[in-house]
Parts: sequence; structure tokens; C-alpha cells
Amino acid sequence: MNEVELGQSGIRRNQPKSMNGLSHDTGKAPPNQAGVGNTNDIAIFLDLDNLVIGAKQANLTFDINLILDHIKRMTNGRIVLRRSYGDWRQNQQLMKDLAVAGFSAQSTIRINNFSKNLADMQIVVDTMDTLIDGHQYSTYVLITGDRDFTPLVQSLRKRGKHVIGLGVKHTASRSFVSLCDEYVFYEDIVPMQKLTDVQVEELLQQAVEELLQEELQVRASIVRQRLSELSNGAFDKSAHAEGSFRKFLEKYGHILEIKQVNTTLYVRHPQKQEQQRPLYERYRSKLKKQRLRIVPAEQRFPVLKDMISILQTQHHLRWRELIDMLADQYEKQNKDLSKNTINAVLLVARRAQVIHTLKGKSLSTATVSLELKGVKPFQEGVMRCDAVYLREMLALSEPFDLEEAALALYYSPGHVRYLKVVMKHIDQMDA
Repeated sequence: MNEVELGQSGIRRNQPKSMNGLSHDTGKAPPNQAGVGNTNDIAIFLDLDNLVIGAKQANLTFDINLILDHIKRMTNGRIVLRRSYGDWRQNQQLMKDLAVAGFSAQSTIRINNFSKNLADMQIVVDTMDTLIDGHQYSTYVLITGDRDFTPLVQSLRKRGKHVIGLGVKHTASRSFVSLCDEYVFYEDIVPMQKLTDVQVEELLQQAVEELLQEELQVRASIVRQRLSELSNGAFDKSAHAEGSFRKFLEKYGHILEIKQVNTTLYVRHPQKQEQQRPLYERYRSKLKKQRLRIVPAEQRFPVLKDMISILQTQHHLRWRELIDMLADQYEKQNKDLSKNTINAVLLVARRAQVIHTLKGKSLSTATVSLELKGVKPFQEGVMRCDAVYLREMLALSEPFDLEEAALALYYSPGHVRYLKVVMKHIDQMDA
């Protein structure tokens, strides 16, 4: 049974319990502890796609020297080997910084999703090669959060190696984190920046706009959580977070309006501002209340296409199994597609008769089958789903405008001509 401890600087330590304090896997104390006289030589393997992209998504600046300095402090060891793997074309300045920091780069140019797997395989092969190259590294640092590396961690630990992982919180797999001897979240070693009054107001404006894009109101606690996420924790440690959050919100009446319902505090747009919301935003909000959330096309299309592909070969999947399968696939591909998003696309597809569900005790246990039989099922599926959205917009009490409908579905009026074609199909079906 593992005892998990959280050390300084957000370091997660996974220490097996033992009477003598030694590792159950090897019978040896971790490197750089009392009783170990050998030099703690360190090998670092950097998965650029996982960490750099993850840092960018979290609005963090990637700084390799910050990581190296932290590793030196926490291990008191000597970094002997430094290797990075990724598509160097994405950021040439980053590659220069890595070269200056002593990293040798293994270019793995992304052509398709399989290319990512090849990069992971190269990291595994090179790591295992170090075990037989004559140089004994005591500590291995894997700068990634990809769960595909869990077998590598297990293999290294069986050979008595101390494994440190480092990555970004939202891309770090729980199973990978728990297997490392220690895991460091990059967010926890980035120096905290003090927020100015102007920055706080801008963050609040952004949080409110994002959260109320498809909702009429949200809980104040959700707004606070979003402020923390947008500021990478800086808001929580600022003077603005001290005291009553309600009093904090009351200072920004030009941005939001607060509403008390029993013991719950809600945040919404000022009433005058709500009436002035664009028509396409009102479309999205009202369709979401009808369980027809409009997922952005760049997320809607991949889910729809992959769902069709899976159901063409697997005919007895249940609703929850299909969602889990797609979610696992997107996690491996580092795509930001949650189970809620996948579920929303499936609900629209079912309404559009792209898929059919057999009766079950609940929707999650219902068997899903593909209804489309044509030669271009994806294209037909897209049109059917768009037709459902348009039907519901036409049924709203709001005035109908095709250009606003295009903005609601595609964030661009450039799809009006296409939606006119979809409208003709709706008219033909209703005739």
C-alpha cells in the first residue's frame, strides 16, 4: 500500500511503506539519501508535445532553465544526459533555448496521430538503451504526463532507478503521476506574479464572458474557481481573494449582477446587458436548456467522425462505453475533449437519427447503433445534426435569422449558403 505525501513546491512523493524505509521494489533507498555514497547522476527525457503544448493551454510560459534549476535543487544531483523529443518546426526559439541548455534534440515531425506514438516509442527505446550503455544513471526525469509511459516507469523502478515525473496538471495522467517516485507539477514551480487591479478586472471580465456564454447565470463559486484557473492560482494568493467574495463581486457592477437564491449566490449579466446579448448567443443558450448544446465545430466534427468510424466496426457498444472509448482516444492524442462534450454531440446525433439507441435501464447502458447507410456517412451526419439545430432555432420565440444561426453554429456568417441548402432539406422533409 502506498503512502502519498505532498512535499514542498508541489512535489508528489509516492513512498511504499516499509519497516526499514527501503523501497519494496528494489530493497534500496532512493538515490541521494543517507547511506548512499555514489554520485546521483541524472538522465532527463523531455516530451515536447506533452509539456510545451500543455503549458501553452494553461497560459504558462515554458522555461526549461526553471525546470533544470528545480531538478538540481530537489535531487542535489548531476544532470548528465539531456534529450528532447518533438516537432522542432513549431517553435524554433524554443529549440535554440534547449540547445543552449545542453539538450540534444530528436526531431519527431507530426504527420498524423501515429507520429505521436512513434515519438513516445523513441523515448522508451532511448531510455532503455541507457540501462546497457555502461553509464549508471541513478535518477531518471521524465518530463511528460502521458500515461503511455507508465510501463517505462515500472521497468525503471524494477531496476532500482529513482523516477521523477514533471508535467502540467491538466495533461498529467493520474496513473502516471501515482507510479513515479516523485511528481512535480510545472505550475507549482513557476514564480507567482502579483496581480494588479487592472489585471483582476480583466480576468473577471473574461471569466464572466466565458461562463455566461451559454448560461443565464452561474454560481459565484464557479466564477471564483475560473478566476483561479485563469490566473494559475495567483488570484487565490492575492488580496482580492481575502474576505467575502460577495463584497469583491459587488465592486464590479458594470461587469456582472449578483443574485441570491436561498443560500446560493449566483452571477449573471446585468439585466440591461442581457437584453442586448446578440441573437446567436441567445440561440445557443436556449438550445442548451433543451439538451441541445451547440458544441463548437472544431470539437463537434472530430467526435461525430470518430463515433461513426467506431460504430461501423463495433455494433454492440453501450452509450457509456462509446463515450469512454472516445475519451480515452482523445486523452492519448492530447485533445481537449471532455466526456461532457462527447455526450453533448451524441445527444444531438441521436436526435438527428445519426445513431439509434435500444431501450435500457438508463441511457448510459443503452446499446448504440449507426443509422446512416450512405457512402458519405460523416457528411450526412453533419447535415442531419445541423438540421436539428436549425429546426429548434425556428421553434424558439426569438426571431429567426440565418446569418445569426450561422454564427451560433460556426462562429462565422460564411456558412449561410451551406445552411440554406440544409434549410431546403428541412422543407422537403416537412412537405
